[in-house]
Amino acid sequence: MPHFSTSSRFAVILLLLLSGLLPGLRTSAQAQGTTPTYALDVAPLIYNHCSRCHHEGDIAPFPLMGYADVVRRGFTVATATQTRYMPPWKADPTYSHFLDENTLSDQQIQTIQDWFAAGMPRGDSTLEPAAPVFPVGNSALGTPDLVLPMAQKYTHLGNGQDMYRVFVLPTQLPAGRDVAAVEFRPGNRRIVHHAITAIDTTGRGRARDAAAAGYGYTQFGGFGFTPTTDNLSGYVPGTRDRFFPPGLGKKLYRNADVLVQVHYGPTFQEQTDSSVVNVFFTPQPATREVQTFPISVYSLTNGPFVLPANQVKTFHARFTVPADISALSVLPHCHLLGRSWKAWAVKPGGDTIPLIKIDDWNFAWQGSYRFPNLLRLPAGTQVFVDATYDNTAANPLNPFSPPRQVTWGDQTTAEMFVFYFDVVPYQPGDELIPLGVEANLPAGLTRPATKLYPVYPNPADAATPPKAGFVLAASGPVSLTLTDAQGRAVRTIYRREALAAGPNTVTLPTAGLAPGLYLLRLETAGGAFTQRVLHR
Repeated sequence: MPHFSTSSRFAVILLLLLSGLLPGLRTSAQAQGTTPTYALDVAPLIYNHCSRCHHEGDIAPFPLMGYADVVRRGFTVATATQTRYMPPWKADPTYSHFLDENTLSDQQIQTIQDWFAAGMPRGDSTLEPAAPVFPVGNSALGTPDLVLPMAQKYTHLGNGQDMYRVFVLPTQLPAGRDVAAVEFRPGNRRIVHHAITAIDTTGRGRARDAAAAGYGYTQFGGFGFTPTTDNLSGYVPGTRDRFFPPGLGKKLYRNADVLVQVHYGPTFQEQTDSSVVNVFFTPQPATREVQTFPISVYSLTNGPFVLPANQVKTFHARFTVPADISALSVLPHCHLLGRSWKAWAVKPGGDTIPLIKIDDWNFAWQGSYRFPNLLRLPAGTQVFVDATYDNTAANPLNPFSPPRQVTWGDQTTAEMFVFYFDVVPYQPGDELIPLGVEANLPAGLTRPATKLYPVYPNPADAATPPKAGFVLAASGPVSLTLTDAQGRAVRTIYRREALAAGPNTVTLPTAGLAPGLYLLRLETAGGAFTQRVLHR
């Protein structure tokens, strides 16, 4: 029995809703005596959570870049958010937080439901935030030091099936270098769902490519073998590539090959792709190497790793951290039988650190989860990992009908249990280094207090949109609102959005505002801050 594609699963959800098997669209607007509008309530949610994938040329099947787009897809938006099918963020935000976190709260989902039930009113269009602008061109980070394009176009068949294809990109580096950032740039965003890169010095990737028909080779769930570095970087739509903090980097070895596993989403029209990997080297040799280590079946406390037919089974792993380390990210990985993940760490003194919890694992939506700050795990810390698998007929993604016993393997019909960590050796001050900004604090410095800087230019006009800068002392929910002199909201830039600690800069949407005095208000868990804005 083949597994359902992403589009097929969404069709099933819509069918269940229309059949009355899922709860109907609820509304509380009448009970509250208020009606949400697109301008003030819905547009900020769409632009912050949906448009990053739903814009022209990207992976989503339709754009959500303005009122007309959203109204045209109103039922789909209301349904997909109510069922939490969208946004496709799998980590539980009530357990731990990560960079690029993309979730909707219960209140935000209800706002969309109430707006849809009220007939999708627009409200005052002059109060709408400006639609987001997305980077175009060959790089969003700058000028790469090494550009690795696919050698030829790959043709993805229009048969409605997913495809996982690995491409071998030779670097031809005469000497090893330290890498500050890796940027995957999809050639065809309409079909590139996600990508994982690795480093191979063994030549096994080249051998598999040579033995396979066509360009690249097909491999579900990995690279078909264990590369030299099997987690160089990852790409999923909507995420932002970033540099490592100064002094940190990954190793790219002399004459190594970069392997790229690209997941092509289902399409019913034959299409081609020619993607590129951009590599940025560190200005100076890295003082600390970012290393990836896996927690796998070798750490299981209830092995062996065998999934009997017609059973739901949870495996438990435990790993002892041998030295003081700072973690940058985690990446859980399994295949179609996977149902859930939970990982946590217990320090030698007994303190528990939640790492990640995924209640609805989806093989089609996997990727690396980056912490907002370097996370210290002292020597002797116990890392616990639980993963649950459903090898029953009730699992619609089960590759076998009837179910069969499944063991470890790289094939999509086999299974895996791997929990990747990106770490560096710990140094005092690591806890103060944010990972969500390019300008990171040197180790040992105290993070500045939360501050909202004066708007510039000020006075501002429609021809020169003003910018606002602010620093967050800690990660957390942030609201940024432009109000009139009486305190009434006229533009909403952020509404309780989870932002990483460190500096931030935003362009204020002042187009269409009447001349006059306005106030920019920043609200954080640590307090509220205001700056005056004169618009002419």
